[in-house]
Amino acid sequence: MLKSQEHYDLMSAFERTHRGRMDKEPKESWSRGIIYQDGHVNELFLAYRNGYAYSQADTRSEIQNLEASRDGYRDDARALHAALLRMVSLHESEFDHESPHQWRPYWLIAALQRTNALEGDGA
Repeated sequence: MLKSQEHYDLMSAFERTHRGRMDKEPKESWSRGIIYQDGHVNELFLAYRNGYAYSQADTRSEIQNLEASRDGYRDDARALHAALLRMVSLHESEFDHESPHQWRPYWLIAALQRTNALEGDGA
C-alpha cells in the first residue's frame, strides 16, 4: 500500500486536515514507517493511517456479516419453501383438481411461485 494511489490519496487527505511541516522523507524510508521529516507529524500520520486501515477492515467485516446474514435468511427461506411444497404435495390429492382455486388460496399460489427471490446473489 505504501506506494499505491490509495496511500497517496490518504496522504493528501491527511495534509488537507492537519497542520505542520509536511516535508516528506525519501520513499525508501517509507517502508520503515518514516514518511514525514517532522517526527510529530509522522506519528500523527501513522495514527491516521492505522485508523484508516482499521476502518477499512471494519467495513469489510460488516459487509461479510451482512452477506452471511443474507445467505442465512435465503437458506431459511429455501427450507420453508421446500416444506410448503411438501405440505401441498401431501394434501393435493385430497382436493378437486378441476377447480384448484377452491382449495389453493391466492396467497399460497403466490408463495409457491415466489422462488426468484431465493436464487441468485440478490442483486
